[in-house]
Amino acid sequence: MTDIRTKPAYSRAEAARLLRVPCSTLQYWFRPQRRVENHRGYLNFLELLEGYIIQVLRSQHQIRFQKIGKAIDYLKKKTGKPYPLTTDGLLLQTDGTNLFIEELGRLISISQGGQQAMQDVLQAFLKRVEYGKDGLAQRFFPLTRDFRVDSPKYIVVDPNLNFGRPCLFGKGIATAMIASRFNAGENPAELAEDYGCDAKFIEEAIRAEINTPSIAA
Repeated sequence: MTDIRTKPAYSRAEAARLLRVPCSTLQYWFRPQRRVENHRGYLNFLELLEGYIIQVLRSQHQIRFQKIGKAIDYLKKKTGKPYPLTTDGLLLQTDGTNLFIEELGRLISISQGGQQAMQDVLQAFLKRVEYGKDGLAQRFFPLTRDFRVDSPKYIVVDPNLNFGRPCLFGKGIATAMIASRFNAGENPAELAEDYGCDAKFIEEAIRAEINTPSIAA
């Protein structure tokens, strides 16, 4: 049976909105020669999550994509996994220039082919990812307030819920449906009463749908 996490599900435009990056940037990251499979422009859940980690590295640590791409290629060969950034336990770290992986108690540079180096922690952003029993990412909580790590975890992306579309955590209600009702004139308090949740969840769902990418490629 095909793992639902590897099925193409997100158009470039939808993935770009979820990751808060321009479509052109996303297209460059996942150009055909870097893809595990050709999904005719669509990303699967694991690719979407790799995009999240790539964007965190670029926006928070200013690591150029060329270094990240080199690191991903290194990890693919080292681990034998097609989506290495989505694997639990990699303990990724960065010093703002290179990307590292902790191995056997030491730090190994993976953007420079495996040289020992020093660190800066990335774990806060990876805490927004939850992993399955197989060690692969199972769900994640997208950033809805720029790239603030303290963005509330009210919205979840889970390939087993609503075909992988973002929804309210614990409710499974699609954010697109909430935003549609809000745009039709209903206020957050009314929607919160209908869905049996706090208004802050509704407000975050609306924020997640109306945000547009503004970070340069």
